[in-house]
Amino acid sequence: MRLLYTQVHAAIILERVYDKTAVFESIKDRVNTMNEPRVYRHSLIQMGLLIILLGLSGVGLLFVNRYAGYAFLMPFAGIFGIVYVMSISTAVSDDEISTRSLFAAKSLRWGEISRISGSGNAVKLHNFDGDVTVSPNVQLPGYAEIVEWIGTKRPDLFDPRAFSEMKRGVPILTLLVVLALLTLGTLIGFSIAFLDTPGEPVVVMLPILLVVIINAVLFWMVFSMPQSVTLNGSSMLIKYLSREKTLPAAEIASVELQFTQTRNGKDYFVALNFAKGKPIRISGLRPNAPVVYHVLKNWHKKYARTGLEDQRN
Repeated sequence: MRLLYTQVHAAIILERVYDKTAVFESIKDRVNTMNEPRVYRHSLIQMGLLIILLGLSGVGLLFVNRYAGYAFLMPFAGIFGIVYVMSISTAVSDDEISTRSLFAAKSLRWGEISRISGSGNAVKLHNFDGDVTVSPNVQLPGYAEIVEWIGTKRPDLFDPRAFSEMKRGVPILTLLVVLALLTLGTLIGFSIAFLDTPGEPVVVMLPILLVVIINAVLFWMVFSMPQSVTLNGSSMLIKYLSREKTLPAAEIASVELQFTQTRNGKDYFVALNFAKGKPIRISGLRPNAPVVYHVLKNWHKKYARTGLEDQRN
């Protein structure tokens, strides 16, 4: 009798959890409705300070070195570049998405978008006639939020059935062959040079050791990166170079779009988070990071709760 009471009590708690989840999703849907358009652009204060700094540099060059020719114009060319960057923006509203720059402005209503394309971190939206495309700038502050709005307004563009298999763009074996040849060539070259000069100190071997360490790190990175993701019902198959891993949707706590800051800007990747253990990082898969993110997010949203219900039953 106590066992039956425990099972009934647990079932009631789970139902309450699902009811709270449904209420949360309803609140989230209301929050996702915008009262006014949201505009994403670079910081005007930072850009203004850069313009002032470059302007003062140009004036300084003009007065300090009168024989510098047209060198004083270089800072002003930089000012023009900053003005162009400042003019880049993306606006999102309940009705449309638009992009603007110094020389062009484009917009698409959400219902006019027929397909999505792009590569790397960039996403490009196409209309039905194919004559209008809208592509938000990847380096804009809030780009991840723009990607989130696209998925919220048009989730049908990211149907997991249409993207059931997503693979890495560059053939990974080609990269491994190139790395192996570079390592082998470097080792042979330094070995010959070392044998020809036997009296040289051992310090000449340090460049060889450095090359070996760098290439070993590169090999490790290549082997640790997922090469493809295949969606098969409620399970996901992740393939690496030397192994495979199957993940049920119910084991994944959340799917997020994250980024790392590099010297070339933000590099986005998809993170599969778990209740316990380290997250799995997925990057470099075709067609692009935003599509991979929304496809996996929609897949997880569809099957995660079903898997939990199966486990409860």
